[in-house]
Amino acid sequence: MKKFIYSIAVSALFFSACNTKNDYEAVFSNPLLYSHVTNQLTEVITYDIFSPPVASRIYAYAHLAAYEVMAHGNTKYTSLNGQLKDWENVPSPPVGAPVQYQFAATLALMQIGETLTFSKETTAAIIDSLQQLAKDHGMPEDVYNNSVKYADTVAKHVLLWSKEDNYAQTRSAAKYTVPDDEGKWVPTPPGYFQAVEPHWATIRTIVMDSANQFMASPPPAFSKDSNSTFYKMVNEVYLTGKNLSPEQKAIADFWDCNGFKMNVAGHVMFATKAMTPGGHWMGITGIIAKNKNSDFDETIYNYTAVSFAVMDAFISCWDMKFGWNVIRPETYINKYIDEDWKPELQTPPFPEYTSGHAIISTAAASVLTSIYGEDTPFRDTTERAWGWPDRDFKSPREAATEAGISRFYGGIHYRNSVDVAVMQGEKIGALVMTKLKMKKKETQYGKLSE
Repeated sequence: MKKFIYSIAVSALFFSACNTKNDYEAVFSNPLLYSHVTNQLTEVITYDIFSPPVASRIYAYAHLAAYEVMAHGNTKYTSLNGQLKDWENVPSPPVGAPVQYQFAATLALMQIGETLTFSKETTAAIIDSLQQLAKDHGMPEDVYNNSVKYADTVAKHVLLWSKEDNYAQTRSAAKYTVPDDEGKWVPTPPGYFQAVEPHWATIRTIVMDSANQFMASPPPAFSKDSNSTFYKMVNEVYLTGKNLSPEQKAIADFWDCNGFKMNVAGHVMFATKAMTPGGHWMGITGIIAKNKNSDFDETIYNYTAVSFAVMDAFISCWDMKFGWNVIRPETYINKYIDEDWKPELQTPPFPEYTSGHAIISTAAASVLTSIYGEDTPFRDTTERAWGWPDRDFKSPREAATEAGISRFYGGIHYRNSVDVAVMQGEKIGALVMTKLKMKKKETQYGKLSE
């Protein structure tokens, strides 16, 4: 826990050193602050070892709270009131009461984070540091009190809505039963963990009408015949894995994003943590927003749209995974081709079809491309904390393509599963940007319209 509190203290010192008294507007309108706090939330999610689907839910609700606060203070943006299922009666700020909306939005983000994560001491310290920043930089008492109250009101409204998404019910749902059928998923070494979130397809979607709105085509039929499509599909993974180039290994490792990896060294087993795929794309969103000089409010808008796409993509993907329940390459290869073969990456504990990395990365990239355009180069620095060198991309789509194929190189997905997931992710990202009316358009007369 100490490393998180240390990073919070550093952030407070940074803003104290860079600004002077009575400049609270400048401090809280700095978009880097919002990205920094989002990164701190990612640290907490990583420390608490939330699974990728659950992490996506935390991000979506946290950014929704921040977005609603921001949208009520900026006439260029529209509340999502009535645009999401049962998302209604979003609180408005009190009439005539001054609110510092960026401060309130960042507080609302972390108030959701505090409630939906386990490390209460750390999240409380982040919130305290934000409140201290406001006091240290001269925020008037009435503005401070109004902002804190409005952040709390919106956060509570989001949390009330979150309780209706079936998450609580999935915590006590029946455990996954490993099937006896050939060709179905079974736990894999070295941890042989139980299936992660087998009921995630029952979670309420954010933008999609339902978990199966974008159904994927069926996977090839399971077969042990060396002339079958399925065998050839598996054999491609096997042969590729045996002959990986240094670049292919680097790609697989960079995009691993395994939140809980079981390591084996002789007779010793130990676990290591890493951020989830959704956390990786939260980091990319912040990098691109900074590169494009997005202001504070647009930065919130970007994070919100991306987080919605990522959460819905996980729901869609899990609907396919446990619907088709396809065997992982490692299991098939060890049983029918080569008992000593191991994939470059550790096989995650859930069925194979379709690829989670490919669908969520494509969905996120689709949103970022819609906002910034195809020509959006960036350097991805998100993996530095885990020892991987930065990678440069010409666009979010190029990064998403690499993220998808990394699972094939890593030996944990078939190429077909990646290709199908890419098509699903593109549809989900496009839906977020076309269905939701978040930004008002400027008319030829310079006025804003819905």
